[in-house]
Amino acid sequence: MDIPAEELSRREAYFLLIDSIVPRPVAWVSTCSGDGVPNLAPFSFFTGVTANPPTVLLSIASRVERGPDGARTVRDKDTLANLRGSGEFIVHVSPRALLDEVMETSENHAPEVDEIGLVGFETVPGSWVSVPRIASLPIAMECRLLQELDVGQPPTTVVIGEVLGWHVAEGLRDAQGRISAADWGPLGRLGVDGYQKA
Repeated sequence: MDIPAEELSRREAYFLLIDSIVPRPVAWVSTCSGDGVPNLAPFSFFTGVTANPPTVLLSIASRVERGPDGARTVRDKDTLANLRGSGEFIVHVSPRALLDEVMETSENHAPEVDEIGLVGFETVPGSWVSVPRIASLPIAMECRLLQELDVGQPPTTVVIGEVLGWHVAEGLRDAQGRISAADWGPLGRLGVDGYQKA
């Protein structure tokens, strides 16, 4: 079956993308608002870019909302607004065991809601950025914003961040400095099948 992209609706193209690109790692991103409110949100359009300098890529779709009159409004998600304000963010990678917490932070919470506190995580200050880090998660990458590009309608912002440093749980790296996914069970998106749980 040949499926020309130009003949697809946005919804159809979205489902083909998320069902074709699997498994996708989940970046659990913490940022902080200008008022000091921590934010935590998951993004599964996420990958590495290059190792020199170490960089990661996030794809952050705009939030589309309908008013009482049915009119559509488009606004930036809190994560994007926060990282544009400070230029800083932390990418945590979640174990599968925390799927419920990941889902809770994916909800449309008001900007004044502290999602990190909402799911009961304790934080420590970042070492290279002024964003709170979740101490209990096995891997975290502290990043600064390098570049962004708006693509599509409604706009999706592709964010490229430089990794300034890693936090890796004690004992997770082997003698060669490598990390085995089998040792901590990362969460992945599987398109129509939901999340990789085992």
